[in-house]
Amino acid sequence: MAESNPLTPTERRVLVATLYKAGHTTRQIAEQLGVSYQAIQQMLQRLDIPRRPRGGNMGSHSRRRK
Repeated sequence: MAESNPLTPTERRVLVATLYKAGHTTRQIAEQLGVSYQAIQQMLQRLDIPRRPRGGNMGSHSRRRK
């Protein structure tokens, strides 16, 4: 039976950190890797990567105002 995710734990951590720092959400990363968003949040915490505020982009297309 083939493994669904051939990444090593180190490769996975690097990928998660890279994607998150590039602006992907925890849910997007989780979906891409086939894990829960809570698993991604825990990984970011263990890696000491500061979390972005909830709500994402506050650009002109957003309903929220600056």
